[in-house]
Amino acid sequence: TFAVSYLQRRGIHSDIIRRCMQLGLFYESRYNNEAVCVFVGRDDTGTGRFACVRGIAGNLKKDISGSDKRFSFCYPPDQPGSRHLAVFEAPIDALSHATLQKLEGWQWNGYRLSLGGTSHVALVAFLERHPEITRVALNARKIKTLLKSDQRFSKIRVSVNPPRSGKDYNEKLQRTLQAIREEKHASRQKQAAVSI
Repeated sequence: TFAVSYLQRRGIHSDIIRRCMQLGLFYESRYNNEAVCVFVGRDDTGTGRFACVRGIAGNLKKDISGSDKRFSFCYPPDQPGSRHLAVFEAPIDALSHATLQKLEGWQWNGYRLSLGGTSHVALVAFLERHPEITRVALNARKIKTLLKSDQRFSKIRVSVNPPRSGKDYNEKLQRTLQAIREEKHASRQKQAAVSI
């Protein structure tokens, strides 16, 4: 599909795309006659409560009318029972973070929540629904201040971890994949020279 190809072009690992589709978190649709990616946010019963569309060819970014921002897109942990949450502005960044973990072999198991921008509504609602969360990794300092000022979340350890390179996790993923391609290319050239 166009949507799967779009995510692959953005560097998202095929296992992660497949899992999103199996969980009903992602599908392709049409909006104003244009193919779009739809990212779905579900409540604890699995009911879709939020959806946003992202243009495949253009810059379309839109929440579907009637979406409940408190249930924004969330990529779940591999194993249940996680107490960790990483927070991103967009679904693509959440999926890029999951892909980087797969590529680089990090030992991390947690939820990846997209805020659908910089609003803290989805984060506060998620933490209210998941009192077991003890650690939150953010990309934005202003949200850390908000969490620290809310007594309900005083026991949560909050860190701010923007990507070390690039403006967001998808840009970091693109750079990582480019470095891997260059390394493979150099290795093939070296082996070709040895076999001559």
